[in-house]
Amino acid sequence: MAQKVEKLKGIIFDKDGTLFDYAQVWETILKEGIELTFNSMRKQHKQSASQAMLSLMGIDEDGQCIPRGLMFTHRRAQIFRRFLLYCIRYRVNPIQAFKGYQRSIKHSEVLLNEKLKQMDFSIQQSLFKRLKEEGYHIGVITSDNASSTNLFLSLMGLEKMVDFIASRDSNYRRKPHSEAFDAFCKQTGIEPSQVAMVGDTFTDMLFAKRAHAGYRVALLSGSNDRRRLERLSDVVYEDISSLHTDTRLFPAK
Repeated sequence: MAQKVEKLKGIIFDKDGTLFDYAQVWETILKEGIELTFNSMRKQHKQSASQAMLSLMGIDEDGQCIPRGLMFTHRRAQIFRRFLLYCIRYRVNPIQAFKGYQRSIKHSEVLLNEKLKQMDFSIQQSLFKRLKEEGYHIGVITSDNASSTNLFLSLMGLEKMVDFIASRDSNYRRKPHSEAFDAFCKQTGIEPSQVAMVGDTFTDMLFAKRAHAGYRVALLSGSNDRRRLERLSDVVYEDISSLHTDTRLFPAK
């Protein structure tokens, strides 16, 4: 006799690469940030080094996401090691590069504002509206900072439908630690097995597994790492639009 599938009552989304296609939003902004960084260092003959930096971050020459990009990993030791190796190879001063990166981050919100205002988020808006109509509690747990996260949700028209937000600035340990997931469950009064987790990286799926999420949904619109995502997810989709036809989230009545 088949075991009864528990009804889902909550859903948690990662942000970058999950709520939207990562490269579509971040490619231009990363390029401009890298350009600002190299200009601040007065680095000459920087074309190859600039492209290598973009690839290191996670976007190739064709504007496609690279699974091993630093933007898709949460392992600090690995990020530091690969960044240092890059600096040695391209003779870039790591301290100057890091300071330039920090300056470009401050400028990125201006660029993000302009970029997001030009994009159509009707698919995401209709999905969130449908989830709320079905009684779901919605959370967003991201490694981005609070300011950028709030900007995204506002410009995407989703902020009023989100019940819980955990960002880099929150007092929770970062993914894949389950602390933020547990806080979502405590706030909403639902069990982990009643929560779906939607993310685009292996870390997101590991986070969901450690938190004992009832349903793990992986999207290829971020890290694009199908091979690793399939190891831990219940289902893999191309992007967020596929959730509209997911029968686990929206069972036939």
